[in-house]
Amino acid sequence: MRPSLRISVNAAVLVALVTCLAGPAEAASGGRTPPVQAPRTERISVAPDGTGGNGHSGEPVVSADGRVVAFISSATNLVPGTEVRDSVFYRTAPGAPLQRVVVPGETTSTPQLSESGRYLTFTSFSATTQKSSKHVMDLHTGSVERLAPAMDEGYQVSYGTAPISANGRYVAFVARPTVDPNGAFACRVMLLDRWTQRVRRVSRPSDGSKNFHRCTQISMSANGRKVAYLEGYSGPATGDQGDILVYDRVSGRTVHADATHDGAPADTAAVGPVLSADGSKVGFNSLATNLVPGEDPNTSWNAFVRDLRTGELRRYDGHAPTDLTLVSDLSWNGSKLLLNTADANRTSLGLILRDLRTGQEELLSPGPDGGPLTAGRAALSADESTVVFDSYYPGHVPEDTNLIGDVFVRTLR
Repeated sequence: MRPSLRISVNAAVLVALVTCLAGPAEAASGGRTPPVQAPRTERISVAPDGTGGNGHSGEPVVSADGRVVAFISSATNLVPGTEVRDSVFYRTAPGAPLQRVVVPGETTSTPQLSESGRYLTFTSFSATTQKSSKHVMDLHTGSVERLAPAMDEGYQVSYGTAPISANGRYVAFVARPTVDPNGAFACRVMLLDRWTQRVRRVSRPSDGSKNFHRCTQISMSANGRKVAYLEGYSGPATGDQGDILVYDRVSGRTVHADATHDGAPADTAAVGPVLSADGSKVGFNSLATNLVPGEDPNTSWNAFVRDLRTGELRRYDGHAPTDLTLVSDLSWNGSKLLLNTADANRTSLGLILRDLRTGQEELLSPGPDGGPLTAGRAALSADESTVVFDSYYPGHVPEDTNLIGDVFVRTLR
């Protein structure tokens, strides 16, 4: 998800190119406008000969222009010479061959792409030392940098996702103490400026009443100014075990995104924060029934979006009052919502893209008959041209017969 300035610059370049080419192109086509290409779905977790992977693939991420895609897989036949069962794979353009992230003797996981598609962060794990490391890979040069900035109080970079800004300057990550004497699995969300090597704490310090032990869900705006994260802590299973917080690097302020409309504690936790690329909105999912005024018709999972400029919080329901909704991603300015939907019986109603201004929806996981198929984790490119998702269900493409988790790219335009 790119900031608007970057999109404007690219648009200007595109206009210039179209202007230069308009004459010959129009002459060749007789002045006719080329037909609009219909949406199509492609399975990319395949071997070079097109056969399905021999292991599960999932957790896809995508660049702002939809060209670069990365995911994890336990398959060993996607790229020749794969000797470990768990790896990050990526491709740098539609039709380009898959490539594997290689850290000799270690598995790799938790891929995150910059909106520019140039930088890829990932975690490596050594079974020999039982230690994990966080890395940044430059997909243009192939160089890999291990992230190990100095931190106070015995904290070090730990496992978990690490979103990176479009220009590769800022990386948000989870830090944990080398030794935790309290056994509370303490963790912090940190922000690294790779240009200056300065590290600052994003997550709030504990007041002693809660043990913060869940810091695995992090999202970042394209310019690295805002970081959203889940602050999870121990407590009754029926209570509020986690909050969605958004930190502003410039102002230093933290916004409680899943705060209720009347200031009362939420009656349960929220999960899955996703920031729009411009940092104006944050989406999340919650079972809470008291975040917004009025009755919750399904008393189950719902998608919420908070406007960080106005403070407004809205719940986005399904077609029927009892439908479940889960937000997977936001468009670059939060005007469109990528939703996973299901009915009250948990039967999938498919992955949809909803325009919040018009209410128009598009089914992104159609089956052969046009009906909805189940999709798992999903992400939307900032230019809204591409959606990536994983699924264990056959039928997204005719050749999917391996009955295991695969990664798909849905090209919308």
